[in-house]
Amino acid sequence: MSRALALCLLIAACSVAPALGGESRVLGGEPVDISRVPWQVSVEFLEAHKCGGSIVSPRFVMSTAWCIVGAAEPIYYVLRVGTSTRVSGGATYTASDMFWHEHFDYVTTDRDIGFFEISGSISFDDNVQAIPLATEELEAGTSVTVSGWGSLQPGADYPEQLHAVNTTIIDRSSCNATYEGLITENMICAGEPEGGKDSCNGDKGGPLVANSTQYGIISWGYGCFYPPYPGVYTNIVSLRSWINEKIGV
Repeated sequence: MSRALALCLLIAACSVAPALGGESRVLGGEPVDISRVPWQVSVEFLEAHKCGGSIVSPRFVMSTAWCIVGAAEPIYYVLRVGTSTRVSGGATYTASDMFWHEHFDYVTTDRDIGFFEISGSISFDDNVQAIPLATEELEAGTSVTVSGWGSLQPGADYPEQLHAVNTTIIDRSSCNATYEGLITENMICAGEPEGGKDSCNGDKGGPLVANSTQYGIISWGYGCFYPPYPGVYTNIVSLRSWINEKIGV
């Protein structure tokens, strides 16, 4: 596959999906209440949902560089927490600053990570919690959960209700072979051989979680739910020292 074609597919790449439990072939996934994923954030730009994010401390929301790079001033962003409904309910916070990894590669999507700094601090309760960040990678075959308000089917509008889906970590070398060398150590892969469990448009920046610990950030992929290509996620473990240096977490 040519690098030009790879880039085209990257730009068309989706990254989300939806559901806890449910059958593997239910593309739309399963609705989930925010109490199940209280770290989930909706990143809104000009009063519309743009990306997902996760609360990692009272002052910082983690997302992807893709969601931030080249964007307008922080004041145009709102971080909505504590709600299962898109652009409604919960509490909202404005961003005082935003930044991304200085070595983010827009072509390859390597080091796809960024942060919003909150004006003030996020108030925690049963539906609003920070999520711990991983320090060791998961083994292939481990079950993980991804969540967001992204499309339930390729090309569909975003749902009002938050969704989540359980899927499985895939060996990096196998994933790299599928993607013909595009997977770096800063990426992890998750999906099912038959497809149907993935993230999609609008989910970028959201969390990939196991045992209430975040291991990945929804980043990119070839299409949504499209076998044999799994979803690709930013590898938090490989970027852990950078995260700690930037935000002290």
